[in-house]
Amino acid sequence: MQQAAMPDEKLDLAGMVADLNSLLRLKTTVIGMKMFARADEIEAIPKIRRPTAVHTTDQIVSMASRLGWTVGITADDLVGAQCRAVIGLAPQDEKWLAGQSYVGVWHENAEDARKRQEALDVVPYGQYQALVVSPLASGRLNPPDICLVYATPGQIRGR
Repeated sequence: MQQAAMPDEKLDLAGMVADLNSLLRLKTTVIGMKMFARADEIEAIPKIRRPTAVHTTDQIVSMASRLGWTVGITADDLVGAQCRAVIGLAPQDEKWLAGQSYVGVWHENAEDARKRQEALDVVPYGQYQALVVSPLASGRLNPPDICLVYATPGQIRGR
């Protein structure tokens, strides 16, 4: 595998994905994710798709990993504060940190909900206005901020 690229250096993403697929026999497409400071920047990405409805971040990621699409989103494309705040498209303010809407759903009480929210790794708010997900091998996000591989424990174990 190659080392991380310098900011202006392009990676052989297609080659890296081919290596991963030959080693792990992946069932889904390896994707790249990249944050953009301005929403209008994403329009320059070839074959970019924009949602026509509101989605969860998980659904957007699945569009790239399962359908092979390149999808760009802003905060307006996401269903709620949780999806927006985790990727830095909404503030991680006191209301979000409280996690009140998860009491009785994911957590038994407000204390546990707050602990979970506070423990999340998040993108700081205010730096970015958009996120794009795309099949890594397409090279449309080169270099990506994140490379995401869906794999089963059996694919990873012993490799």
